[in-house]
Amino acid sequence: MSAAKIRDTAPEIRAAGKLTPRGGGAKECIISPEPRPLTPERVRKFQAATRPSPGEKRILHSFAGDPPPDPIIRHGVVTRTSLEASDLVNPAPKTLYQHNVLHQQEQIYRSHLKAPLGASHDQVPGLPPGTSLTDTTFGRKGVKEDSAADAVSPCKTREEVEAEAVEGRELYRKSHNAWDVGEMVDRDYDWTVFTKDSLYGVPTPHDNSGSQARDSLHWLSLDQSSKKTPIVTKRVDDFRERTQPQLGQVHDPIADTLKVDKDHSFGVSVLPDNFSAGELMHIQGDTVYSQCQGYDPGIMTTIRHRLKNSHFTNFPQLLRALSFTDKNSTGQLSAEKVCETCFQYNLPLTADQLSLLVRWCRSEEGEGATLEEGVRYRDLVELINWQHEIPTELETRVQQGNTPAGAGVPETTSPATLSEYRSSSEVVQVVGGAPPDHTHHTFGVPTIRSDLPAPRIKRVGDSKNYGDESDAYGLMYPSIYSSRGVFERDFFRSRGPQEVREVFQRVGVEMPDQVFQEVWQEAERRDPRGEVSIESFRAVLEEVQEQPPSHVISST
Repeated sequence: MSAAKIRDTAPEIRAAGKLTPRGGGAKECIISPEPRPLTPERVRKFQAATRPSPGEKRILHSFAGDPPPDPIIRHGVVTRTSLEASDLVNPAPKTLYQHNVLHQQEQIYRSHLKAPLGASHDQVPGLPPGTSLTDTTFGRKGVKEDSAADAVSPCKTREEVEAEAVEGRELYRKSHNAWDVGEMVDRDYDWTVFTKDSLYGVPTPHDNSGSQARDSLHWLSLDQSSKKTPIVTKRVDDFRERTQPQLGQVHDPIADTLKVDKDHSFGVSVLPDNFSAGELMHIQGDTVYSQCQGYDPGIMTTIRHRLKNSHFTNFPQLLRALSFTDKNSTGQLSAEKVCETCFQYNLPLTADQLSLLVRWCRSEEGEGATLEEGVRYRDLVELINWQHEIPTELETRVQQGNTPAGAGVPETTSPATLSEYRSSSEVVQVVGGAPPDHTHHTFGVPTIRSDLPAPRIKRVGDSKNYGDESDAYGLMYPSIYSSRGVFERDFFRSRGPQEVREVFQRVGVEMPDQVFQEVWQEAERRDPRGEVSIESFRAVLEEVQEQPPSHVISST
């Protein structure tokens, strides 16, 4: 081992550990020094109670200083010895003298007199004097008359037996209310008007020849069985009427439980617009729908529902912040200040939705102007406050004071973001490649589950729409990529350099290695995670092609 120089950086602090003299070995560390130190007396009494030495008696520490007890002391009561079990189980045989003495002693017992051991009960001591056990009898002597055979089967004719039965029949009927089988019950009716042979009701047609019974036992043929009437219980018939749909009728299983009219409609009445199924069937162009809408209650309901699902309740704070920004207390602010304040309070709305709210709440004197005009921020807060109903006066004023939002708005190449940049990960319920909501009519009913997070791997049986699927616009006007089996997630998936270059070479884009490396590095720099997809690489490549040509990029 090479000696190393150790420098003590804190010489004023005592080093930790145990100092041992140099030159010692492991023997000094294992073997303790002799003699070992003795345990103090005041500590030993506690150890004797918890951990006594081998062969010693455990003594509680409270009795440690007491004198030792007497070794021969005993506790309890001294008992005398009793009979042994062997003498009771197998006693010694008695002599004749002992047996006669025991017999004389047992003569006084009552049980010995009445029921002596090994003999029957002797009743002589209880009988009157002079009574003979063999000649004396007790009781009354029975007289023999008729036998049981004569009572069961008397020697009488049938007529005599029936005559004797009729004699007491009337009395038996009255006492026991007993009537023979098929006998008419006598209820003491007045038979002066009707006789006992009178019949009531309509006579039932019958045939004593048995023809009706023959028809009931004869099976129907196939042609006759189709004409028979099926007999089912009313309970089964009501169940089928409630659960099975009828041809030409609306299936309503709970119609019996609802106390409403037949023409009653449930839900919110939605006014029809200018578009119907005819436009979808004829596939008209986008120019037909390229117009902005005015105030739409459906869009307003969607905005309030999204705020409710996001648990946004800071409406009083938002109103105070907008009022604080309004230095002149005019009740109006510019669209830029309103949007900036809403973004600062993390209002969970997209830029398009917030732009619609700003247009709906602009002042009357600014109709047809741009978004730089005054906005009634109090009306805006009341519209988005889902905790209260929208006042009727406010909704009427907004509907009457709004014209189509696209009228007179010139096209511009400025970014669509109003004030603050928001990444695409913050935007929910978007469809890549679809036109914006404020410039095109949206088909279908919004069924996106914004309250549930989208799973990483979607199951085959999961039919929920988490916002990552195409809407009805994509179904009516599919892109050329979807017809080839390429979808939006394929464009935004992270890929390697070799795979990206091979994709662009397949579509006919050739570029030198230097140009490819520059575009790849720029796409990596723009992505927060440093990943490159087909879409991000294409966007950077288009910017490079729009610049003055410094490299040669050929497209075949």
